[in-house]
Amino acid sequence: MKTIHGASGTPGGPVDRGGPMNEATLATNGRPVLFVALAYSISWAWVIPFAASGATVAQGPGWPTHLPALLGPLLAAVLCTALTGRRALRELGASMLRWRIGWRWWLAAVSPLLALLVLIGVLAVVGADLPAVSGFASFSGVPDAWGLLGVAAVIVLVGGLGEETGWRGYLQPVLQQRRGVLAAAGLVAFAWAAWHLPQFFLIATYENFPVAMLPVFVLGLAAASVVLAWLYNRTRSVLSCAIWHGSYNIAGATAAATVGSGVISAVIWTFLVFQAGVLLTLHWRAVRTGRRSLLAPAIPGGL
Repeated sequence: MKTIHGASGTPGGPVDRGGPMNEATLATNGRPVLFVALAYSISWAWVIPFAASGATVAQGPGWPTHLPALLGPLLAAVLCTALTGRRALRELGASMLRWRIGWRWWLAAVSPLLALLVLIGVLAVVGADLPAVSGFASFSGVPDAWGLLGVAAVIVLVGGLGEETGWRGYLQPVLQQRRGVLAAAGLVAFAWAAWHLPQFFLIATYENFPVAMLPVFVLGLAAASVVLAWLYNRTRSVLSCAIWHGSYNIAGATAAATVGSGVISAVIWTFLVFQAGVLLTLHWRAVRTGRRSLLAPAIPGGL
């Protein structure tokens, strides 16, 4: 792996911009602007006509749905990677299937669900009302008749892989070769947030979002971008990122999490922001002391 020491969002700080061999090629031949344009165009071509017709995607019924739009980043990544070359395309495909990452990283990948289990345990101890298990099978655009396992599979395979193949599997490595890991995560978060905009006119849970909560939504995406950049760079596994993404949506965006005052959703969001805060603190400490950031891509054979 090629290692270049330079600034990663912090002047004078050491950062490893390396990774698999194809990333050096992506840095030169990657097309981030084309990727974003394609991801928006493909996804919005599904969302905007439905939104313009007055349709609403609700939790449970399964139609209308926004699910095909979630594949936009994946298709954009495949098209842009194909322009780079067959080797890069093979590496992208391998990262989508990479599961041998070690048990510690799988714990990180399912950490939102672990946080949910802890929260439910606390609620049980204090005697609070517990959400029905069926509520975690009620998610926007997916028929709840498919049951918890069916809905979870769709959330991970369509939503998780559909988005993460693009944002983390393509855009993050392309940008971090040029800008550094942290700056890249910020740019990905911006593109990711803007990509969601038309969904606020289609998905019921977004339509009901108070304007005052929009900064909370954006902060959540920014925090997720940091956590997912860390997870991807340390594992080179889009699959692990898709699992994390799906786990977060199951824990924090299903009917069980958002019902009533939305306590579960709020706690899962807080856990995410805390997790990102810890990673950023450790990153800046490494920069100040001249050590390698834990956000940087993993060294082969290392931790």
